[in-house]
Amino acid sequence: MIKIENKQQYYSAMAEIENYLQRGFSKLSKKEDQRLHELSVAIEAYEMLEFPMPVQPSFNEILIYVMQKKGLTQTELSKSLDVSKSFISEVLSGKKEPNVDLLKNLHFQFHIDGNILLDSLTRSQKQSATKRAGSKTTSKTDSARSRSSKRSSSTSVSKRAR
Repeated sequence: MIKIENKQQYYSAMAEIENYLQRGFSKLSKKEDQRLHELSVAIEAYEMLEFPMPVQPSFNEILIYVMQKKGLTQTELSKSLDVSKSFISEVLSGKKEPNVDLLKNLHFQFHIDGNILLDSLTRSQKQSATKRAGSKTTSKTDSARSRSSKRSSSTSVSKRAR
């Protein structure tokens, strides 16, 4: 069993896999095919440890991941992304949505795939819309209950008056 413990071993394993892939699967011996499999498993394990990112992270999770991985504070992150500290804080708290400049800067400064950033926004917007719809439904239900209880109390008052 192969274990990759550092970047040098990781890049070496990646280069070895690349050689196997260039030759083609059909031209590999059983021993080479087994080696390719072992390298793939070892690389996957190393990547899971070194680059632990959720499969479908929210935008906030991406920002927090960048801050943790780079050892940055919100102030340092805001300077790196050329946005105000208050804007980063509002985005992290969910009060504001990220703008295009923030997305571009995250992509270029920290090499985060633009598709991941856009997907995280789509999920965040769907979750916000669901929460808003749920709160509207709740408030409609509450106001309907309130009207109903007012009607029933006024009906009982008028019955008592008779």
